[in-house]
Amino acid sequence: MQLDELLEEQNFTEYKPFDVTLIRIDPAVRKMCEANACGSYGRNHMCPPSVDGIDKWRDVIMGFDHAMMVSKVYTMESKYDMKAMFEGAKDFEVSLRKARESIEEENPGVNMMILGAGPCMYCKKCSNLDDLPCIHPDKAYPSVEACGIDVMSLSKVTGVKYNNGENTVTYLGLVLYSSSSFSPSTTGLKPL
Repeated sequence: MQLDELLEEQNFTEYKPFDVTLIRIDPAVRKMCEANACGSYGRNHMCPPSVDGIDKWRDVIMGFDHAMMVSKVYTMESKYDMKAMFEGAKDFEVSLRKARESIEEENPGVNMMILGAGPCMYCKKCSNLDDLPCIHPDKAYPSVEACGIDVMSLSKVTGVKYNNGENTVTYLGLVLYSSSSFSPSTTGLKPL
């Protein structure tokens, strides 16, 4: 099964392949994490300061030659509907996890990495809060922002829609992979 077919199973709104060299790592994005806008700074193993610095992430990310941007759009009652935002974020994370599991199952030994949207939510309570190591390092993954990637700019470059209208929230993530592992059979662009 091809990458785009595996992503289709998770009902992503859009998924579009692009060359990894289009990714720009920006220290200003990481600074937003350090400002703790989402409240996860120092509280989650997949958020700063627990994750590597952006120079290390630049090396890791550029070690892949392809990427696929994926998105899901969620409807809210209003732009202040925090419950719908949280439920959407959780669903998006579950979708990314299931996609990763399917990709790895269909392509044993695949060279790939997932980057999500926001803090890791695999555990109900992150062991970071108790100064313990990550309980599920094989399941956890950082967000695009924790790696210093400006996801809004990247969405423009890739053509994946970031703003999907009033009373919606869009979550974006990345699947990074090496062309030697597999390649998508189509552009994977799925219209809204």
